Amino acid sequence: MKMKELEAATGIGRETIRYYIREGLLPEPVRPKRNVAAYGREHVKRLNLIRKLQQERHLPLSVIRTIVTSETGEPEGGFEALIGLEVAMGPLLADGRNLAPRKLTDVAKDTGLGIDEIRTFAEIGLIHIDKRDGGEWLNQRNVRIMEIIAQTRADGFTPDIGYTTESYEFYPQMIELLARRAVVGFYSRLGDKLDQPAAAKLAVNGIRTLSEMVPLILIDRIVRMVERVSESGVLPAEEDEV
Repeated sequence: MKMKELEAATGIGRETIRYYIREGLLPEPVRPKRNVAAYGREHVKRLNLIRKLQQERHLPLSVIRTIVTSETGEPEGGFEALIGLEVAMGPLLADGRNLAPRKLTDVAKDTGLGIDEIRTFAEIGLIHIDKRDGGEWLNQRNVRIMEIIAQTRADGFTPDIGYTTESYEFYPQMIELLARRAVVGFYSRLGDKLDQPAAAKLAVNGIRTLSEMVPLILIDRIVRMVERVSESGVLPAEEDEV
């Protein structure tokens, strides 16, 4: 079908459709000729799903992109039944602490970190800043990350000896890979096998397992690497293959 027909079938304007294609939420159309684009049923299905996620779940496009596409750019089969799973997971992840978000300016004041520095941590992906009501906010997980950074500064890991904001850039890159593998694997394996309550319980148990296992693996690897350095007297390059 042509763009005009796709607009009529979905009620979504062509500029929005083109934006979704640019942002990777929609697959590219077939182009039999230079200025001709043909759209199919998969475009109608994807557009309807995006609209449903926006209107019913109020999800941002960044989250919608993760839900509607896999690493290959194709829809994940069976995941639709678990759309909105994060809502069911929320109460299971609560730990009794005050989980209310805090203003970025208040976090900066309490931790001693500069506002621009906190924004830089967001730019490298270490935290996420939510913008609402004309202000900048951090949820409690991100507040805690900034408190930990402030504590590392007090412990001696300071910018003047090389531990700058950019020194942390590698970690969110690795965590992003781990999170993506975990989420895509979970949806692709269980999307059509469990209802939301059961899936939420299993997902939260998986998160808790990872949160306990990953630090232990990291500590073990660091200690063993320090032992190898002591034995060999050779410092490995940061970018050596593992």
